[in-house]
Amino acid sequence: MKKKFLGVLATIFGLSLIVSMFIPTSTKADSNLLLASVEWVQAQLNPLQTKVTALEKQLADQDAMIKQLQKAVAEGGNVIVTPPTTTNPPTDLPKVVYTSASSVTVHSGATRDYKVLATLGADKALTVIDQFKSATGLWYRVEVSSTVKGWVFSGDITTTKPTTSIPTNVIAKQAVNVRKGATTNYDSIELVAKGASLIYLGSFKNASGETWYNVQTAKGNKGWVLSTLTEVK
Repeated sequence: MKKKFLGVLATIFGLSLIVSMFIPTSTKADSNLLLASVEWVQAQLNPLQTKVTALEKQLADQDAMIKQLQKAVAEGGNVIVTPPTTTNPPTDLPKVVYTSASSVTVHSGATRDYKVLATLGADKALTVIDQFKSATGLWYRVEVSSTVKGWVFSGDITTTKPTTSIPTNVIAKQAVNVRKGATTNYDSIELVAKGASLIYLGSFKNASGETWYNVQTAKGNKGWVLSTLTEVK
C-alpha cells in the first residue's frame, strides 16, 4: 500500500514537471496588461460598491423604522417615528478640470498602457465623471465629448480655470511677408517692415506644426504671418 502511494506521488510530480516545461512563463508586458486590466475593473467596481453600501444603509434604516412601527402597534400606543437623515458620502471630486500641458492624452483605462482615445491641447475644459487612484497615481474619468469618455492623468490637468487673454496686435520682429495662406507656399500679399504693428484676427496650426497668425495690415490687407517671425501683444 505504501509503495502504491509513493508511486502515485511520483506520477503527480512528473506530470507537474512536464507541464511546467511546456507552459511559457508570463512576460513583463503580459503582467503589465493584467495589472492594468485589474485596475480598470476596480475603477468600474468602486462606484458600484459605494452605491451598494448606500443602499444597504438605507435598507437598515427602513428595517429599524418598521420595527418601531410594529412595536407601537403591539403596545397600542402612538409613537413618532423620525425618518433617518441620509447624507451623501464626502467627496473631493472636482466638477471640471483643465488640461495644463500642450499635448494631453485621454486613455480608455486608468494607465498610459491603455488605448489613446483623444489628444488635447492646453486649456481644454473637461467634465469629471469619476476618479481612480492606480499604482501610477491619481486618474480622472472625463467627458471629452458626448460620445467619448476616458481617463486622464492628474499630472496633465489642473482644477484652476486658465485665464484667457486674446491678443490684439502682432508685432513683426523683422521684415515679414504677409501671405495669402498659412504656409510659405502661398504668395506674399505685402511685405511689412520690422516693428510694424498688425491687427490680430486669429491663429492656425498647419500640417507641418507651424503656427500662423491671421492679421490685417495698416493698408487694410488681410493675410497670414509666421508666428516665429512675430510676437503677439
